[in-house]
Amino acid sequence: MIETKIELLKSQISKLDKPDFDLNAWKGSTTVLLERIFGESYSAIKTIKQIQNRVSDLRALGGNYRNNINQCKQQGKEILEATITELEKFGLPETTKKNGSGIEINLTQNQTVNVNLILSAIKDELTKSQWVEIEKLLKVEEVKSTKHKKIIEKISGFGTDVASNILANILTNPNLWG
Repeated sequence: MIETKIELLKSQISKLDKPDFDLNAWKGSTTVLLERIFGESYSAIKTIKQIQNRVSDLRALGGNYRNNINQCKQQGKEILEATITELEKFGLPETTKKNGSGIEINLTQNQTVNVNLILSAIKDELTKSQWVEIEKLLKVEEVKSTKHKKIIEKISGFGTDVASNILANILTNPNLWG
C-alpha cells in the first residue's frame, strides 16, 4: 500500500522534467494526491500551493529576463522527496475522519478502545444468554442487510428498553468521549 503511494509521488516528481510541464496543473494534481495520502491538513500541501512561477521581462528597459520555473521545480521535487522519506520511515499517518456531528473519530488504537467500550456497554445491558444469541447472529455468514434485520429483531425481542439502555450506556461513558 505504501509502495503504491510512493510510486505515485515519484510519478509526480518525474512530471517536473517533462517538456510540456504546467506548474499549476502539477500543483493541483500533487495537492489532490497529498490530500488523499495525508489528509487536507498536511503541511506540504500548503507549501506546494505557495510555489509560484515569477516571470519578469525587463529587457525593453535594459534589464534581464527572469523566470524561476527551475526553482519551482526544485522546490516541488524536494517537498515530494521529503514526503517519500516520511512514508518510508514512518509509514502512513493516522487517519482522522469527521462524522458530521463535530466529533472526530481516530481510526487507530483509539478505534479498538472505542469498539471495546461499545461492546462492554452492550454486554452490560444484556444477560449472558442474550449476548450469546447476538454473537451467534454476528458470526453467521450472510448478507449484511439480512444480518442487520435479524439483530434488530433479536434485540427488540429482549424488551423495549434494551436498545435505548444500550445507547444511553454508550453515550454516557466518559471513556468514549476522551
